[in-house]
Amino acid sequence: MAKISRQTSRQWIVTHEWMVNPMQQTEWIEGRGLLIWLAEVFSSLGTGLYLVSIFVNNWRGALLGWLIVIGLKLPLHVIYLGKPSRFWRAMPPFTNAWRTSWIARGSFFTAVFSLFGLLQLITSYVSPGSGIDILVKVIAGLFCILTALYCGFMMSYCKSLPFWNTGLLPIVIMNAGIADGLALLIGIGMIAGGVNFAAVETVTRVLLLFDVLLIASLVMNGSYRSATAGFSSKELTTGHTALVFWVGTVLMGIIVPLAISLQTLWGAGETTHWLMIAAVVAHTIGAFGLKYCILKVGIYEPILPKAKVLRRAL
Repeated sequence: MAKISRQTSRQWIVTHEWMVNPMQQTEWIEGRGLLIWLAEVFSSLGTGLYLVSIFVNNWRGALLGWLIVIGLKLPLHVIYLGKPSRFWRAMPPFTNAWRTSWIARGSFFTAVFSLFGLLQLITSYVSPGSGIDILVKVIAGLFCILTALYCGFMMSYCKSLPFWNTGLLPIVIMNAGIADGLALLIGIGMIAGGVNFAAVETVTRVLLLFDVLLIASLVMNGSYRSATAGFSSKELTTGHTALVFWVGTVLMGIIVPLAISLQTLWGAGETTHWLMIAAVVAHTIGAFGLKYCILKVGIYEPILPKAKVLRRAL
């Protein structure tokens, strides 16, 4: 009887391995989940560009940022839901889910930003600097920030994924988004003009250095939080995601644009046209790499401590 009990326990552990071993989340990064990855990248690029553009009064940049959110980020989210015709049910006043669901809150933030962002583009074009323009710009900017932040809060709210479950994550995503927006603003300035490259590069250098600090803190925080979060950190730096992290995020997203920017600071002369293009492209690749890495290393905490289950099976 004892032998049968031991065999049954061992079979139970094999059948329910996800309950005792860390398991990678795939819902938001594999198969159809790649839509979420792309949506969050375009959310970061669009909101970051819109924010920095309204701050420096660059109408073309604000327009492009708004179009990225409305034309790329929002449709990808709607398609991912599977039933786009029911998308409206995720927003108040048609649901009370906003009280507990960051997805519902994010849908509301994006919808309000879509409306006030469009109004801001109209007022800034018709009567720039007027009282109504400033008021609409403040409201649109506020909901743009909320749209940029909600993904980070949604992920950090997942207690079953300890690497995400930290207040650092929204800050990492927001800082990276603003840096992404500045890079795109440089690209717009190269085409249409009207951008103070020296000022933008100065702010970009600061944000890139802050990126290094934040990403390093996120990885170290994971290493010390729990065994599962530590496993996520190892996957990010030395595991299956390491190539994308070191090449896509660190090299292309931080080192290359920072090096190109610093060569001007250290007296090497003005940054050439092709180097500026390379910096913008590398920075944008880094935006894709960072979101991919964060989503890819989301690993579920086991429901049952493995050691206790093993002792029970013996």
